[in-house]
Amino acid sequence: MREAGTIRERIFNALIQKYKADGEAALVKIDALLRGEVVPGHEDILGSIDKQLAKLAFAEEKMATLRRHYGTN
Repeated sequence: MREAGTIRERIFNALIQKYKADGEAALVKIDALLRGEVVPGHEDILGSIDKQLAKLAFAEEKMATLRRHYGTN
């Protein structure tokens, strides 16, 4: 069965879910890096964490912007 709601609501909800998933993926990678659960020989741990933090911040900002302009979910 398809999700109920207008196409606008469905698009909004799909984007929110995507941004949440993007943020969670970045957090998982950061946690793995901080716990040392990475492939041996990984040399740029700070750069990798910085990159994942940027992805997390970008996902959170997109979600906040979407909510601010187009909805309250």
